[in-house]
Amino acid sequence: MASVTVRPELPAASVHRVRDGGRLVVQTWLITRLLLVGVALWVGVTTGRSATEMLANWDVQHYFAIAANGYTGGNDIAFFPGWPLALRAFAAVGVPMLWAGVALAAICSALAAAALHRLGGPIAAVLWLLAPTTVFTFVPYTEAPFCAAAFWAWERATRGRWGAAAGLAAVACTLRVSGLFLLGALVILALTQGRGNRSVGRGAAGSFGLAGAGVSPGSGAAGSGPAGTVRFSFGHPAPAVPARRRWQWRRRSPQPSTSGWPSHSGQRPTSGSASASVGWANVSRPLAEWSRTTITGFRPVPPPVTRRQRVRALVWLIIPALTLFAYAVYLHQLTGDWNAWYRAQSAGWPRGFTWPWVSLQHTIEAATSTAYPAFPEWSWVFRAEIISMAVGIVVTLACLARRRWAEASWVGVQVLAFSCSYWFLSVNRAVLLWFPLFILIGEALSGGWNVSPGRRRFRILLTVLGCAVAAVVLCFWAWLFYTGRWAS
Repeated sequence: MASVTVRPELPAASVHRVRDGGRLVVQTWLITRLLLVGVALWVGVTTGRSATEMLANWDVQHYFAIAANGYTGGNDIAFFPGWPLALRAFAAVGVPMLWAGVALAAICSALAAAALHRLGGPIAAVLWLLAPTTVFTFVPYTEAPFCAAAFWAWERATRGRWGAAAGLAAVACTLRVSGLFLLGALVILALTQGRGNRSVGRGAAGSFGLAGAGVSPGSGAAGSGPAGTVRFSFGHPAPAVPARRRWQWRRRSPQPSTSGWPSHSGQRPTSGSASASVGWANVSRPLAEWSRTTITGFRPVPPPVTRRQRVRALVWLIIPALTLFAYAVYLHQLTGDWNAWYRAQSAGWPRGFTWPWVSLQHTIEAATSTAYPAFPEWSWVFRAEIISMAVGIVVTLACLARRRWAEASWVGVQVLAFSCSYWFLSVNRAVLLWFPLFILIGEALSGGWNVSPGRRRFRILLTVLGCAVAAVVLCFWAWLFYTGRWAS
């Protein structure tokens, strides 16, 4: 029986270090928003462009036109009605649609980061805020509101709150066609949740699962250890952890109490006392609280999902399905064509069906420096599209290897859809929707900091350099958008 040792004492300096995850996310959100504002001010001063010319480029014009006049343009039906309706509601009370869209995008980006923080920890949320195309979560695009609705829908679904998840997914389905992929992934999550894909190993937030773990303070069934330590048995072998690398816990050793929850009197139980082997119920509450204060804290594995609960979850998901069906019916009444949305996409943008290898060939041709001599930045954006597709494939395979079937379907279906277009288009923006990518990176970066001071300083230096490079790329992408250049 392998075990992880949890020390009851924790230095005061370490308490502040592990409790700053939420603060780090808030600080990163503020810094990235200030960077985007700074780039906008710099572009305005150096080029003389107005706020409308900088913030209302490309698809924003379609949203404004739909909000003001309805679906009158030939290809406007390719845009879902949720975002234009929200902008129109603010315009009806006298708020300009531009500033309403920017304010809503800023608020929704904060909500999306908060949901990702709950799903994958602070590192995942910080990485999402530093994504190269994060400018699309600042301007009146649908990325920020969709991510807020989709991420929170996923967060609620993973905790069994399927009513709230269905309502949030329905909101996401009014914003963009990606809601269809979200619905499919939620269906797979409902069918596979609690079937062992996270019973052992890292959970969705990069934390170790505890399924009926035994606890033995001092020397117990999990093995002998220093007095006053608590060991959690995971049921699979693991190498011994050196004393200087043992996990530390800021709470005192849990003690049984009359209420059934552990008390924290500071008294250490003896190995022969009645409290030498306590059950899971006696440590679940402090562990759940501790997991919210650490970067890679433990999180209990949810209990098995019954068949009745799965059916109830699927019934709830009828709500977002009806939302998508309602829009299809509306388009049929408007155009007389059940396939009107796809035809609008094919007519307005080269998104007709193409075999993936042919689509890759077209993208490579567009990525050459001589393909569009009048727009030299286009080649770089197309090269980034190829990289984004490769990232999507890697994320899908990584999720499949970890048996995260729902997450794999969420990313994999989008990658498949993009690969069947004339070329890889808008994949760079779609990366913002791939929350499993940021969760996986967050899991990889969360651990391994309890090392020698020299190596810790080196890792901190690499982290700072990485954030600096990400900030530069973020500002460059914002400059592309603000100056009216194509930014995916």
